[in-house]
Amino acid sequence: MGGLLLLVGFAGLFAPDNASDVNIGGEENNLLGLRKAGELEPRIRNYALLAVAVLWGWALLRVGVFMVESLSSDPENRPDSTAFIATYGPLVIIATVVIPALIAGWLVRLKGQGKYVLAEDAGVPSAGGQLSEHLYRALVLPLVEFVGRMGWALVLILSLVLTYRITDSIWGTFAYPFYLGELEYSYDEVAVASKFFGVGAVILGLAVGGFLLTVLGRMATLTLGALLAALTNLLYADLALGGARMQVVADLTGFTWIVTQFPGGTERLARLMITIGGENLAVGIAGAAFVAYLSSIVSKGYSAVQYALLSSLTMLVGTLGRGALGQMIEERGYYAVFIFTMAIGFVAVVLCALEWIRVARLGRKSGMLAPEASSAILD
Repeated sequence: MGGLLLLVGFAGLFAPDNASDVNIGGEENNLLGLRKAGELEPRIRNYALLAVAVLWGWALLRVGVFMVESLSSDPENRPDSTAFIATYGPLVIIATVVIPALIAGWLVRLKGQGKYVLAEDAGVPSAGGQLSEHLYRALVLPLVEFVGRMGWALVLILSLVLTYRITDSIWGTFAYPFYLGELEYSYDEVAVASKFFGVGAVILGLAVGGFLLTVLGRMATLTLGALLAALTNLLYADLALGGARMQVVADLTGFTWIVTQFPGGTERLARLMITIGGENLAVGIAGAAFVAYLSSIVSKGYSAVQYALLSSLTMLVGTLGRGALGQMIEERGYYAVFIFTMAIGFVAVVLCALEWIRVARLGRKSGMLAPEASSAILD
């Protein structure tokens, strides 16, 4: 598999690119784009680039050190994961999300007020200037464009992005210890339920999500996906207590009979398969809706960088919280963890509802402005 991936990656180097005369990002993609009159001075841009680079570098280093220390063979030298999350978790989010967004907002305000802008074209930059402008264009400029376009709605959008996939991202690491250790399923049973039946359920969920997008709309499907992702934690909570309710569901739907017709099929395997299938179906629906949502809020000229930044944030909170969740499993058990993950999943549901209201109001406002815009075009 590694060889196949390497082959595909190597072949990608020779894939055809966009036509060289197509300028997707506007003047900013030109060598002199950031040197035009009215653009921010290179000195101010360099300050912003340095600040963002330092903040992201510190966050990566801090998390990397924690991960290395956590691998220590001596339990006494391992850092306390809960203490790390309580101390550094908020700081990492502030350093990677909050402060860079504030810096971008500051740059938007400076440019809007006409402060620290070039009075005339600055000419061709030096080699060092070209490097800094390339980094600024790649890292900071997409964030500046996004902040300038979204305004204060950015607070709601980032909160939604940070929490939407938290229910499956925060506990997904512990799925196999739960199946193999807590429930004592065999490797073959877990492979059939998760990697065969479960993958099919995800694909089905993606198809259902795509259908719902056309029927219900983007925001309705997004909210429904968040709700289903939160509620499916109750399926696992039932498994943690023995799975009596999930067994009843499997029996009443005839799923138990189907599974037992195959060699090695048992009632408890049917119970596991229908639980994993239910969650993966919800994950597929939520995933399709979330991709559609992210695609709708990124700018066409900066879609690659903005989409990469936003999609990477979806796993940030879940990744930071895994250590504390593992400690919670050891202290309180899996049932309490599933109830907790369901509860935090409702945070994303509330944020989806608020974003739905914002988008609806924005649509109504655009509708009211449409006749004026049409009149202006005709004039």
